[in-house]
Amino acid sequence: MSNQSVVQLPSPPSSPFFNNATINECNTSTKENKKLINIETILGTPEETHIEIDKDEILRRKFINIIEEGIQNDDEITPYGYFIQKLYDIGNKIINKRTKDAIPLRVYQIGNDSFQEFWVHPVYLSLQSFQFYKLFDEVSRNKEDGVIEIEVPSLETFPVILYWLYTGDQDKVLEIGKVDETLCKGIMDNIQYLEINIPSF
Repeated sequence: MSNQSVVQLPSPPSSPFFNNATINECNTSTKENKKLINIETILGTPEETHIEIDKDEILRRKFINIIEEGIQNDDEITPYGYFIQKLYDIGNKIINKRTKDAIPLRVYQIGNDSFQEFWVHPVYLSLQSFQFYKLFDEVSRNKEDGVIEIEVPSLETFPVILYWLYTGDQDKVLEIGKVDETLCKGIMDNIQYLEINIPSF
């Protein structure tokens, strides 16, 4: 054992510029810092702690931003409503047509093997439906080719939804929905499931 001597120095006199409350605050602050350091030791330092943001939430924010801020078209931003209206103007001519920018979409009914196939234009669907926005983002990132697949609650009413997304003709959709309660429910279920943005312009 070594012979070390420890000398305790006298405490410095209290400064006339600080009162005891200030000293107590410093002591409390030091104790809080020690607690924080102890918590960081247990949980990991802030540099080691990663906040994972949900991928869907990031995509949802991008989708909402397009609706609120507009669509990047070349070097300009085009207002969302104006852009969608221009799509509606030609939608009736290209709906379910195999044009150069159309892709095959196979639509299944949830819980069923039955399906229908359509030729769709991603710009129409992804700008108006969050689920299609997410689907086509994934297809683009993975560089997928071939038939794209999706499930919906009502296969029977999907063509009505497609018509609406291409033409913006809400009156026609409402008219079809009034014909039969089952059709109305199927339309509503698809709108909710696909998270379709109902325009207010």
